[in-house]
Amino acid sequence: MAEDKSSVEMKEEARVAEEHTQPISVTPEQERVIRRHFDRRIVPIVCIAYVLSYLDRGNIGNAKTAGAQKDLHLSSSQWTWVLNAFYIAYVLMDWTQILWKIFPAHIFVASLCVLWGICAMSAGAVHGLSSLVVVRVFLGIFEASFGAGAPYFLSLFYQRQELAFRTSLLLGMSPLANCFASALAYGISQIRGSLQPWRFIFIIEGAPTILFAPVVFFLLPDSPGTAKFLDEREQTHALERMQTRDHTKKSGIHWKAFLAGLVDYRNFIHMAIHFMCNYSFAGLSNFLPTIVQNMGYTSINAQGLTAPIYFLSFLCCVAAALISDKWGNRGLIIMTSATVGTVGYILLAILEEKKYNSVRYFAVWLAVCGIYPALAINITWLLNNNVNESKRGAGLAVLAVFGQCSSFLSSAMFPNADAPFFQRGCAIGAAFTGCIVLLAAALFIRLRTSNAHKDRLHGRPQANEQLDITDLGEAHPSFRYFL
Repeated sequence: MAEDKSSVEMKEEARVAEEHTQPISVTPEQERVIRRHFDRRIVPIVCIAYVLSYLDRGNIGNAKTAGAQKDLHLSSSQWTWVLNAFYIAYVLMDWTQILWKIFPAHIFVASLCVLWGICAMSAGAVHGLSSLVVVRVFLGIFEASFGAGAPYFLSLFYQRQELAFRTSLLLGMSPLANCFASALAYGISQIRGSLQPWRFIFIIEGAPTILFAPVVFFLLPDSPGTAKFLDEREQTHALERMQTRDHTKKSGIHWKAFLAGLVDYRNFIHMAIHFMCNYSFAGLSNFLPTIVQNMGYTSINAQGLTAPIYFLSFLCCVAAALISDKWGNRGLIIMTSATVGTVGYILLAILEEKKYNSVRYFAVWLAVCGIYPALAINITWLLNNNVNESKRGAGLAVLAVFGQCSSFLSSAMFPNADAPFFQRGCAIGAAFTGCIVLLAAALFIRLRTSNAHKDRLHGRPQANEQLDITDLGEAHPSFRYFL
């Protein structure tokens, strides 16, 4: 009798073990439920934190228009050092995005929010160049990990075809943050108190970041397998659909794949595109209120006139994401957006008379609404085509560290001496944005050729076919690059 019972138990254990070794099929309805959970519980938290980060770094441009440079008695070259202090720290500390793979996200991001929020508010208490530079350095250190790591974090929860909309929505938060910053600065600049308006800008816009940290700590999950808002079965489905082998936590660094990402030519093309996008990305954040003010508007009105431009740019980022997700065509979206931006910059560079100020203001809309979608989709394109988690991290590191260096150039290309038209800075923007079109076209053609070659060798892949991303990655016969 004991033997029979033992035999039954052994058979049951064997059956359970066999079930656990077989791949779990996740239905489209189950995937939809999981995506809905992530969209409601993860994307809003990360996006709000992203808005706050860009609000705290980008308000330096609004503070300048509100009188910070004049009140602190800083020359144009000294103001350039104020701007570059942030970017130097940001670039040097960009490698810290790897800490997303080491520390629990809810603790790591909440701590960063508190630290950079304190730095942002402290800028309202500075009294000279040295103190402002120190504050901006620490702001760059604490924001570096979050800014570069947030798109990688989303790639842990969403599949390749789902990622563009969420990543572009995330990166689209930067123009939305600038929209909020400009609108807030417009209102704050009219405060009449014991402090100068620019000090109120730093203090009032930095406080929400600290207040948001507890929300991050208690609600942000660390990985699909530890999301408390999913039940145990949903956690398993979330992991299976991502083809994740580690079912309890984020996987460690796979150094062979990481090194492969550091030498992949595709990542360097994405880096070059980001370098050229980031020239405008940083330059517009820092100087757009100044550019608009020199079209004949007061400093307060210039703050207000930049807000709708950034809001439309945010809508363009969302539209670009939806279109590229539906048709899966990242390269064409980047080419189209960059072409619009190029036209805007050309108009800004060649129209040198005040009678064309209305046209130049329209050109600013073209430049802003062209560059932000191109930047957002370029990062998504990189994430899509590096299927291994560690290789994605390496690609982002290359893009963030070297691509960010154009910020140093843009910080020096719009000095007060070039007012009111800033032809030099705008001409460089036109050249860079035009090069984005060419680089995106070259990469698009190269990837399409590679896909066609695999189609001839192996035939077209089946829909939703599982890839062995750990061992083969992009070399898998069924893997096709996103175009």
